[in-house]
Amino acid sequence: MTKVMIGAIWPSFYNLPNTFGPDAAMETNDFVAFIIFWVACLPLLFLKPELYRIPAIISAVIVLVAALAVFMWAIAKQGNGGPLFSNPEAVYGIGNLRGSELAWVMVRCINSGIGGWAGGILYQSDFSRYAVLPGDQVYGQVFIIPLCLLGSNILGIVTTSCAQGFYPNEPLLWKLYDLLQAIQRNEGPAARAAVFFAAFAFFLSQLSVTVVACGVVGGMDLAALCPRYINIRRGSLIIAIIGICINPWKIMNTANSFISAISGYAVFLGPLTGIMFADYHLLRRRRIKLSHLFLPQTGSDYWFWHGLNWRAPVAWVLGVLASLPGFCASVTPASVVVSDAWVHVYYLSWPLSVCISALVWVILNTIWPAPGIGEADDSDVFGTFTKFRNSNGEKENEEQMGD
Repeated sequence: MTKVMIGAIWPSFYNLPNTFGPDAAMETNDFVAFIIFWVACLPLLFLKPELYRIPAIISAVIVLVAALAVFMWAIAKQGNGGPLFSNPEAVYGIGNLRGSELAWVMVRCINSGIGGWAGGILYQSDFSRYAVLPGDQVYGQVFIIPLCLLGSNILGIVTTSCAQGFYPNEPLLWKLYDLLQAIQRNEGPAARAAVFFAAFAFFLSQLSVTVVACGVVGGMDLAALCPRYINIRRGSLIIAIIGICINPWKIMNTANSFISAISGYAVFLGPLTGIMFADYHLLRRRRIKLSHLFLPQTGSDYWFWHGLNWRAPVAWVLGVLASLPGFCASVTPASVVVSDAWVHVYYLSWPLSVCISALVWVILNTIWPAPGIGEADDSDVFGTFTKFRNSNGEKENEEQMGD
């Protein structure tokens, strides 16, 4: 979106001479815009996590208005839902899918959608821990997130379909920044202001998501690994540096690689979700010793072997293993070829890996029980379950740990 904003102000930015080679997967103007966005993120990483709430709400409202404006403009200009709804087979050139072929395509799309949120499912506790009372996050997780995902998908599909109708010479404009650039090219100079403000709205949203969901979450994880040397801010800066080193523009280069990368989240993060769910809900029945969580020594029930529970990597590897052949074939189809059975297993990677790792975790802990399973502190060591007063001044008890 940074590139679109600059291009809306100075259209010549799109024609900036490219100094990168053909294998770079980006041009010079893309890289300049990326660095500007990266620099804009840096000062925000120094804020405390609890300060992001109001700016995030503001950016969410602004981007909602912008998304609805683009959607309604596309519907009004096209006059119908577009060719993706009236004649999708002709647009994609894949024929009419039926039976099991259609079913597996739908399964893959569902799994890719889950993969995009596999990280959020896994690290949701990084943010729910800031709730005033246990359970405050439930309504957002159960209602708001599914509603936002469904709504954004509908807006994106319909808008792309309409754009294919009134811009037939353009490729399918699935990426929003491609759509805004196409609007500026086809609608002329009069559209530059509208393109800029739309891009700015989505820029704010990207800024919020990148800082909170990538920088802060990664910073929390690194701080948990090395609390003596790394705090959340330092961890966030390390993640920002890694964000350049991994060349994210290569992931975004093609639709196929992007879908494969998103699905890869499901392959590798699904087992972790299964382990966490099985350990907390099935094995420990939501009973843990809070005091032992902060004892980095052999006296803690959660110290295991030098801080490592050997059962976890075993359960994770077995959860990943089933989906690995299909994942490799999806990422490198030219060099890796597997049977349809392995491909279908890969299409089920997230729910399958969650179930496999959860089952393996329960079995391993049943055969070789870990210390402290099902036990809790005899007293409220940290005052976690003390009574709070509601807005009317009446006392109310917090729910039990994890509810």
